[in-house]
Amino acid sequence: MTAPTVTHAGAKAIAAPAPARRRRHTLKRRRSVAGLIAVSPALALILMFFVAPMVLMFWMSLNNWPLLGAVQKFIGGANYAEAVTDGTFWNSVLFTMKYTLIITPIELFLGYALALIVRRRFRGVAFFRAAYFAPVVVGFASGAYIFLLLIQPESGLFDQILQELGITSAPLPWLTDSNFALFTVVLMITWKTLGTSIILLMVGMQSVPEEIREASLMDGASWFKREWFITLPLMRSSVALVLMLNLTGSFLAFDQFFVMTHGGPNQSTVTIVMWIYTNAFVRYRLGYSAALSILLLVLLVIFTVAQIRALRDRSEES
Repeated sequence: MTAPTVTHAGAKAIAAPAPARRRRHTLKRRRSVAGLIAVSPALALILMFFVAPMVLMFWMSLNNWPLLGAVQKFIGGANYAEAVTDGTFWNSVLFTMKYTLIITPIELFLGYALALIVRRRFRGVAFFRAAYFAPVVVGFASGAYIFLLLIQPESGLFDQILQELGITSAPLPWLTDSNFALFTVVLMITWKTLGTSIILLMVGMQSVPEEIREASLMDGASWFKREWFITLPLMRSSVALVLMLNLTGSFLAFDQFFVMTHGGPNQSTVTIVMWIYTNAFVRYRLGYSAALSILLLVLLVIFTVAQIRALRDRSEES
């Protein structure tokens, strides 16, 4: 009984898949290399302007690093230990969180209300959209100086209007009272940044298919139910983006308080970034300010991750 033989054609058929796999592997590798080459400029910029400064800042936070001079001394976690007992730092954290809890709902709810007005097409809607968004192009420092002119005790337009209407009889303590100072900055920031929230929320509203709204209208759903159960769930990503931008911007607030209040009165409006700036460029302690910056980054990451996870869980439930 003879052993079965494999013909030359059969061996060729069995060996054929190996070169095909090699060709696919080579093609995949070439595509990966081409993709890396395409994104290499962006990776270089990220390494140069984000990763390298972050590494340097972390190293600075472990040193006694003065602003002037070249005498650096490694002190380990002493800067972080000092931050734990720094009362001014924790007061700035509490004030920044208070400011965030005030400005974020205003930006969201007022922005949503105004977005409802400009999301539909009617005569003159372009004017309202431009008027809402125009203050966004003004810088924070410029907007703060504009408000400083408007709240001057003797010549400010705000006090003159309030007195002409009989609402007040004397100039208000816009920046000399801690509560009024916070109110003034919130008013300026609302005027300055509300346009961004309006545009983002309006785009989210317009992305909802009109057929769904019409179907719910035919089913007898009221306007409130259509907005609450249809529009809002379908524009969840826009709401999350608005919340994230406002949360990050509020925690990084500096220009408006530096120009308008200078941290006063009695250091009642000192934000986290202002205290970091004070330690770096007034007290010349770059190492300690770097440690505070790392702690601020940790706070931002915690709040952002918690917010994303909460919105994701609600989205999965719905």
